[in-house]
Amino acid sequence: MFDYVKGILAEKTVAVAVVETAGVGYELAIPLSTFEALGVEGSPVKLFTHHYVREDAEKLFGFSSKAEREIFRQLIAVSNIGPKTAMNVLSGMSPQDLVSCVNGGDATRLRRIPGVGDKTASRLIVELKGKLGVSSAEAPKTPGQAGSVDKGGNERAQAYDAMISLGYGEKQVQAALSRVETVIDRRAPVEEWIKKALQVI
Repeated sequence: MFDYVKGILAEKTVAVAVVETAGVGYELAIPLSTFEALGVEGSPVKLFTHHYVREDAEKLFGFSSKAEREIFRQLIAVSNIGPKTAMNVLSGMSPQDLVSCVNGGDATRLRRIPGVGDKTASRLIVELKGKLGVSSAEAPKTPGQAGSVDKGGNERAQAYDAMISLGYGEKQVQAALSRVETVIDRRAPVEEWIKKALQVI
């Protein structure tokens, strides 16, 4: 709906920026990374926006760059992660450090972010590794898409091993994968198996 808001920075706090343009003040929720990039009140500002709408709420989020906004959008696309957690993640570390943590599988650093526990850290790594910070149009294809090698139906076993290595219990993983296999193609990519299993744990 809105791509960006450009005007004068009327007010700013650690979590909110108010941008005045054409006599209208737009209140935008911002992460700490954006707050640190803002100038002083009264200075020109341009924030890229994400308009979040649900049945009982409507909110405008602002970001200092398109890359930061893209990361936010990728975060809220992860299972069970909403805008509040996504903002906590962006406030907990710089976008560059976040990409590095996710791609490096560093769950320990992710768990230090308020609101991010073991399961959330695991979901971030599993669902966004190699993709975070890359737009959907540029995201690399996941294994199992056109041109991939036939793995002989071992995707379920690989998903099991991956989830055990993430710290989930054997019975818990078996139960989740048993539920998933009733609704998924057995030759679906490993990432798809893991993603759906995390949704039912």
